[in-house]
Amino acid sequence: MSAASQGLDARAAAPDAAPVPGAAASGPLYQRLIELIPGRSRPRAGDYRLTRRNVFMLPTRAGLLFAGVVLTMLVTALNYQLSLGYALTFLVASIAIVGMLHTFRNLAMLTLRPGRAEPVFAGQIAEFTLIARNETKLERFALSLNAAGMAQPEYFDVAAGAEHFVTIALPARRRGWMPLPKLTLTTTYPIGIWRAWARWHPALRVLVHPQPETPAAPLPACVAASGEGSARGQGHEDIAALRPYAAGDSPRLIAWKAIARTASDGLITKQFDGGHLGELTLEWSMLPTSMDTEARLSRLTRWVLDADAAGVRYALALPGVRIPTDTGAPHRARCLEALATFGERSR
Repeated sequence: MSAASQGLDARAAAPDAAPVPGAAASGPLYQRLIELIPGRSRPRAGDYRLTRRNVFMLPTRAGLLFAGVVLTMLVTALNYQLSLGYALTFLVASIAIVGMLHTFRNLAMLTLRPGRAEPVFAGQIAEFTLIARNETKLERFALSLNAAGMAQPEYFDVAAGAEHFVTIALPARRRGWMPLPKLTLTTTYPIGIWRAWARWHPALRVLVHPQPETPAAPLPACVAASGEGSARGQGHEDIAALRPYAAGDSPRLIAWKAIARTASDGLITKQFDGGHLGELTLEWSMLPTSMDTEARLSRLTRWVLDADAAGVRYALALPGVRIPTDTGAPHRARCLEALATFGERSR
């Protein structure tokens, strides 16, 4: 089941949201010093407009080399009293000053807005959608958006009077709420000797579900809807498929004939379709005591997905949390969120 099928919007990050591992301050020293300004590192909700108060500029390495060349030209013109040397030096310097203005204007008056992010499972890539809105009549070129953990920056242009959707892809290493780290929007347009940048920390986060157990263990027994008798979660009428044996499988489900026929080195378990599925309770206490917390959450996540795919009415019981019997996408989302955030405060 893909993460996009969960249909759960990302929520605004709480002030005490846990930081993303590895999302420490990064970038040049002057950027990290600016982050020490009080109030600049807190997550911001809503639109973030770039003005002269939050857009910073410094020369690039090419700009420093350019400044050295201009200084050399000026010293030479002074030493030899070259009138044309003065003219050329001031002409080149004026190009740098005009370039600084255009570099700043390429970022100024842009409006950044947090979008949304679909839930993912641990180990997958979380994608955050952000919006860059250009309300001016000037087109913006060669913008770069980067964050700690990204494989490479995201480059884009924004047409005049238009919006551009930017996707930030970050690895989701652990379950729970994953906040979006600080972003850096930069540009060196048009001549590359000035670098303008702005730091933005949007209040946006995504829910990371526990990684489902693989291979999947069979669903536990279901209680008939009438309350009498029981039925296996996988049915017992028709064999649907064969899969590798998983710890906890009943010995009665092992396909001994298939093992002998294929001369397989490992055990193979039968899966069935059909039969009355009834109602199912997925309980923390029914799992083996040898399993640790993350392994239990992984198995319960797999059971929630399998029960939802089979159309079974199911309930989820965790220590301190019980979600009553129901079915459907909203119920699945509630169960997966409870599993993802289990024990989060204590971590």
